Amino acid sequence: MLFPQRFRPPANVVKYTGETNLEVWLEDYRLACWAGGANDDQFIIQYLPICIGENVRAWLEFLPADTIGNLTNLRKVFVRNFQGTYA
Repeated sequence: MLFPQRFRPPANVVKYTGETNLEVWLEDYRLACWAGGANDDQFIIQYLPICIGENVRAWLEFLPADTIGNLTNLRKVFVRNFQGTYA
């Protein structure tokens, strides 16, 4: 994975652990990546494991290859799995 020139990691986005509103978190993550200099969906998707909690990361690592090809797929897959966890 090549980092975009002058990329600044999202510093103000709390790791997603399933305890916050998923839709809001995904949008905050995407916007923070864009603001940090990443405008490539593939980079944003590949950087995701750094910004999620251990349990969420374990789930992500067990997804079949090529499940997430763009940010729309990312949102669908996450919502399908974590939608009911935020109370």
